[in-house]
Amino acid sequence: MIKSTVEKMANPIGFEIGTSDDIIQSDLLNGFCKGLHDSIPNKNNFQSQLCAISNKLDKTAENVLIELVEFIKCKRSE
Repeated sequence: MIKSTVEKMANPIGFEIGTSDDIIQSDLLNGFCKGLHDSIPNKNNFQSQLCAISNKLDKTAENVLIELVEFIKCKRSE
């Protein structure tokens, strides 16, 4: 499979955005999550994709996402 430039640059772009401000970081996550959600309407397929993604995350990504989820839970309980 031939990878597009965006696919090849996903990690470096993610890193650069990770060092940016909260607005840019949330824009990245909002766009990623919307694209993922909208491209897989079947709930079972969506959950399978989330499982596949989670299996490829490194420990740093896992830890950051777990902490982010805790802040989301606090925001939703307000």
